[in-house]
Amino acid sequence: MSHDQTTADTLTGVTSGSPGDSEPDALAHVKAGRYDEAVQAYRKLLDSDPDNIGVLLGLGDLCLLVHDNPTASIFFKRVLTLDPRNLAASRGIERIAMTARSATEGREGPAPERRAIRPLPLWDSDARFVSIMREISYSLVDRVRCYMLYQFALESVHLAGDVAEIGVYKGGTARILAKAFEGSGKNVHLFDTFEGMPSTDPEKDAHREGDFSDTSLESVKRNLEGCGNIAFYPGFFPGTAPPIAGLNFCLAHIDVDIYRSVLDCCRFFYPRMVTGGVMVFDDYGYETCPGAKEAVDEFFRATPERPFYLPSGQCVVRKI
Repeated sequence: MSHDQTTADTLTGVTSGSPGDSEPDALAHVKAGRYDEAVQAYRKLLDSDPDNIGVLLGLGDLCLLVHDNPTASIFFKRVLTLDPRNLAASRGIERIAMTARSATEGREGPAPERRAIRPLPLWDSDARFVSIMREISYSLVDRVRCYMLYQFALESVHLAGDVAEIGVYKGGTARILAKAFEGSGKNVHLFDTFEGMPSTDPEKDAHREGDFSDTSLESVKRNLEGCGNIAFYPGFFPGTAPPIAGLNFCLAHIDVDIYRSVLDCCRFFYPRMVTGGVMVFDDYGYETCPGAKEAVDEFFRATPERPFYLPSGQCVVRKI
């Protein structure tokens, strides 16, 4: 199967969730191989929602298919402006650079020692995961991190205890967790101010108070419609934690970005994790969240567990 065909086969899962009559036409054009018409249809979607990351990624991939690399680069760079950690856009920029290098090597002779061996994008072939991702085009968390969280969730389903997410933002990863644990009898407890970032420490954190304020409890509830296994706790954690103080947890997803909040989460959830339970720290490896790494490293120096750093930027601790 050619690279072009592989890309085309995954495009129908990239741009779902974008409103408008053009979407069915666009998907039909993609499936029929009419890529120029698909580009025009997706551009109509972009006119109605210029910051839709799914549409921008789809346009980038479509431009690659019609060999318009300069325009594809524009779309991928726009995604990275909106979400600097978006791996799909980074991979698109990489592909463009590799194409340019290949063209140069074709003139100068092959350089097989430069060939990069890359992991298979299994997140694009897992049908259930792809279906969930179509429902959360509003999430800032890239596809690879979402897939890692999804896998840890599936692995935790058979453990005792409930599930918690601290740092919900618009509810994208919360929906992944709710779907993964659907029918398991477990509740997913969601903690956030739903109004933006609390006060931060300028000596430890890059984020500032009020960041991520473009959300609300009402909008998150709408984004999570159809999920019956969730509970909301609006306000500042751990002040909102007393209702769950007597519970145990199989998985805690901690996406709070700043030192104090990460440390508070460690102190609260670690003693409540069941044996084999997993704590996933979303932003451990990102330059924009230095306090998150500092808090995790500080807390787990005094425990038998050691944090595992993942190439996705996440950090995972499994309770011994």
